[in-house]
Amino acid sequence: MVKCLDRLLKDLEKLNDVHLEQGEAIGKAFGGAVYAFDLLSFAVLNRSMSLTSGFITLMRKDNFVAAIPLIRTQLDNFLRYAAGWLVSDPHEFAAKILSGKHIRNIKTKEGKRMTDRFLVDEFSKKYKWIKSVYENTSGYIHLSDKHMLINITELDSKQRTTTFKISDKDDHIPEKFKVEAVMAFTKITELILHRIYSWRYTKDNPQALRKQKRGSSQVHKI
Repeated sequence: MVKCLDRLLKDLEKLNDVHLEQGEAIGKAFGGAVYAFDLLSFAVLNRSMSLTSGFITLMRKDNFVAAIPLIRTQLDNFLRYAAGWLVSDPHEFAAKILSGKHIRNIKTKEGKRMTDRFLVDEFSKKYKWIKSVYENTSGYIHLSDKHMLINITELDSKQRTTTFKISDKDDHIPEKFKVEAVMAFTKITELILHRIYSWRYTKDNPQALRKQKRGSSQVHKI
């Protein structure tokens, strides 16, 4: 494995400790009180850490095809958690999810349904790269042209031959694409942890939130 890729994976791996630290901090915040949004936060942290470990393992095994869908799944993790910043009552939002209600059927405080497309468009306003990552990785979730093209290892126009691979290793993928994949996954994970920290701060500093929002119960915005 190229040193650059190995270093990026090691840096990503270090974020697992941050997941644990933030989870513990949320649990202890505001005297250990537990709120509905805490439960959602714990679920997001657990899912994020599991996806991170799985992504790292697959990338180290050179299984690019299996690793790429996890970028899309981690992005889903961010979008749906960050949706809690778009509603009037984040605790009610978390309770609805806990009861089994689909986020796409929950509305923002402006009355808009939070479909995947809406969330992508909404958060792409601040993070412009989200839309392209979403669109590029979605093709790896369902069988598509991306799967048909990625297993072509060689094209010979003179001989008019095509070489395909059937393997769990994707060593024919250029290193730059693997580096970009790790960087994308890392960036999404950092966004998740940033939102987690924001909630932890809000929970532990309700007086600051009341002062800022004049008594509003909304989650602290960042």
